[in-house]
Amino acid sequence: MSFNPDRINIHELTIEEPEKQTELPFDVERDVSKEDWERMWQSLENSRKYDNQIDFSTTAMCFKILDPKVDLNLNEADLDGMRSNLEMFRNKIPSDWQNFYKQAAELKIIDPKIDIKLDKARWDGEMPRDAIAKSLLESSEHNINWHGFATCSMRIKIIDPGMDLNLDESIWNEMHQELEGYRSHNNWKGFARQATEMKILDPKIELNLDRGAWEGMHQKLEMCRSFKFVRDFMQQVKNMKILAAEKLEVTENGLELTMSKKRESLDGGVPPIPEIKKF
Repeated sequence: MSFNPDRINIHELTIEEPEKQTELPFDVERDVSKEDWERMWQSLENSRKYDNQIDFSTTAMCFKILDPKVDLNLNEADLDGMRSNLEMFRNKIPSDWQNFYKQAAELKIIDPKIDIKLDKARWDGEMPRDAIAKSLLESSEHNINWHGFATCSMRIKIIDPGMDLNLDESIWNEMHQELEGYRSHNNWKGFARQATEMKILDPKIELNLDRGAWEGMHQKLEMCRSFKFVRDFMQQVKNMKILAAEKLEVTENGLELTMSKKRESLDGGVPPIPEIKKF
């Protein structure tokens, strides 16, 4: 049969639309300036200079998440200081497991090859569950610190990705309520922190990161920048990168993030770079 253009059914024609160009709701290269990097490096060097190993490890950990290939110029004094802190928390009477987990998780991200001398016999026994239980209680049985629970659980998962933390539906509901409380009170620092911890605990979790949430977190980031709250700025940047990651894996190498070049927001729209209020 010969081709007859007069018999074309226009209703059967399809037109391929060009792929929509969408932006990440947060991008380190776009949203962190040269001046921001300079301040963060200065904070790291100040911690190194004044032998503040607690701040040093936290800052170094943020750097490794923001840029896994970064060279932190770690020397033996840096490593010995962080390991000494770890042993101090381990050997306290009673042991300070909360700070132990914090330091151990940070070291795992800074360099998973660092030997933290984990006592497997105790680690596989009651030690983790006891610490989580203690972190739950603030002042009474009716005032449960679900942020503390999420924080402690996240750190343990980073240290030992294969551990079953027994997070049942009721626990997830409580952590979601904590997250929504931060959202409703426009506490975007607390929101970013809680959402990050929950995403690390379950990388496939639904967090409702809509346009309003991203704009709120960007506003908080700009406030930290304006007031030169460098440590808070680094924490917010680190959390926002994790939340913007297309894929997150918790492995023996720490946190492994896959960032997409383009991504739509969860509400179906494209969250533009927000117009930042000046403080």
